[in-house]
Amino acid sequence: MHLHLPSSSLHPHPRRALLIINPTAGHHSPRRQAAFVKHLEQAGLDVRVMETRYRGHAAEIVKIHLPEADLIIAGGGDGTIAEIAHAMLGQPCPLALWPVGSANVLALELGVPFHDARNATLIASGQTRTLWPGWLTTEGQANPTLFLQMVGVGPDGWVVQQLSTALKKRIGRAAYAVTALRLLSTYPFPAFETDVDGRCYQSRLTIISKGRLYGGPFRLFHHNHHEEAAFSVFMLHRLHPLCLLKQAWAFLCRNDCTTPAFSFIRGRTVTCPGSQPVPAQSDGDFRGTTPLHITSAPAPLTVICPARNQPPSGERNFFRQCSLNIGKRRY
Repeated sequence: MHLHLPSSSLHPHPRRALLIINPTAGHHSPRRQAAFVKHLEQAGLDVRVMETRYRGHAAEIVKIHLPEADLIIAGGGDGTIAEIAHAMLGQPCPLALWPVGSANVLALELGVPFHDARNATLIASGQTRTLWPGWLTTEGQANPTLFLQMVGVGPDGWVVQQLSTALKKRIGRAAYAVTALRLLSTYPFPAFETDVDGRCYQSRLTIISKGRLYGGPFRLFHHNHHEEAAFSVFMLHRLHPLCLLKQAWAFLCRNDCTTPAFSFIRGRTVTCPGSQPVPAQSDGDFRGTTPLHITSAPAPLTVICPARNQPPSGERNFFRQCSLNIGKRRY
């Protein structure tokens, strides 16, 4: 059972900041990095910068240098942030975000400024919220993995598994769309079992999320569960295009939570037993295959972000945007 913690607070004014940067992140550049460090210093922080060189290096940096820092700033995308957060789990040191990745879904979700000068001011203020991350165990991972935003099982996991890092670096978030086009001719879309708090469903795609957003600014879910031990779960049951469009339209008009084509439910524990391996990803990184188990992380995380979670800037409804895009096509 989790103890009730205040969702927001003001930490003592931080001074020593460790900025851990993934230099391969989509929107990172040495010039932007230098300018951001200057903003942080002007805001009163003593900044030490360290760049990652390989997967897992960020966690190593945290474990070595955590005692020397009043806060840690994660510079990268959702995957880099999740790796750093995992290494910090259970520590009182707060985590701040410098969103320079391709999607930056968590930063959008939490209302972190994308304007570097305003973000530096926020970081120096010490304004924090207490978040409950997710905890993922898969067949392909020896140890559980922390995730801050979402897990995708099925086609979602396959896209991340097949994604070209070089292509992602060149064209950013569009690389996911290019890779997704290969799904139609390559991925078999197998049905698999998803169990949510003891309720069993057959699914072709399952998305387990702490927040509302999916794939960037698109709102797939109605609720944000970052500050509680719960998840929103989306399950796609049928692949027939006409059935899917019909049910999506019904969802838009009546906000139905469950239809023959897909389901929206809330839960605290999610498992996908799976006799056949189905790929899974969390926060944009491939995490192995089913069987998998998801629950809340064993400890909370303190994150520097605005106290109130306003609707994310540029947020768009996922199904409404799909409907608009279809309507714009010419046959």
